[in-house]
Amino acid sequence: MRSSSLRHSPHALRSRIIRGEVVHWRGVPQEHSFAYPIFSFAVDVDELMQLSISPRLFGVDRRAVLSVFNRDYLAGEGTLRAKVEMLLRDRGVSVSPARITLITTPRYFGYVFNPVSFFACFDREDRVIGLITEVHNTFGEAHLYPLVCEPSTMPVVWRFPKEFFVSPFFDTEGGYVVTLEKAGTDLCIRVDLEKDQKIVFSASLAGTGEPLTRMSLLKLLWRYPVTTLLTMPRIHHQALNLFFKVGVCPFEKPRPTHPYTIRSQQNMIHRARLWLLAVFRSRRAGQR
Repeated sequence: MRSSSLRHSPHALRSRIIRGEVVHWRGVPQEHSFAYPIFSFAVDVDELMQLSISPRLFGVDRRAVLSVFNRDYLAGEGTLRAKVEMLLRDRGVSVSPARITLITTPRYFGYVFNPVSFFACFDREDRVIGLITEVHNTFGEAHLYPLVCEPSTMPVVWRFPKEFFVSPFFDTEGGYVVTLEKAGTDLCIRVDLEKDQKIVFSASLAGTGEPLTRMSLLKLLWRYPVTTLLTMPRIHHQALNLFFKVGVCPFEKPRPTHPYTIRSQQNMIHRARLWLLAVFRSRRAGQR
């Protein structure tokens, strides 16, 4: 009966579609930036199994035009809530979050590549108590940054060392500054990479939310019919720009050793990218 009630009262849902843009900027070895329109979902994990919006348009752990699968996120067995709570306990948080919002892009006809997904955690007073950040690189690896804090109102800032090889045009040195500015009806998250007390890279995801309904899904698919499929081509396009136009030499990818690197499974495409990076490094070394 509860799911039926939600189906007819979509505005009772906390889950949202976020329409906005992602912006990247880097300052070394020379300034380079880009921005793309994007959509994300801000889904309350406790509502996932109740989202009876449209069986063919949106599915949870089943195939649909847009779908969210438990196995795509975090590590281990159990629900997303259980896995988030385990990570928070590992970081000393004993209070169970009253609300957990998953900020991500769903699978689109079964495919998706999420460079980063977030689990924003709130207490009963709607204060931030944590932000579980799951980062994926293009080499078949995923890494978790479980960020916690004393109950705080937004904006909330975390500073922590970089532990994971993401872009081949940055090594693993430096530290991140993550700022959660908005995570409700609207969304704004900023990630800065600092080296020698200077920001050398910055990325932001910002947008405006709207209720998650069948009509809003149809409008989304009409407006962004191929956006999810463009994520990887855009990454490759910007990598080629950095190498050929900006002149950045890629770094060799280290073997992951950190316990929070939860996935490291390379297929033929991942190995081809590693081979191409080796070719680029060799070519740049020959030009010196």
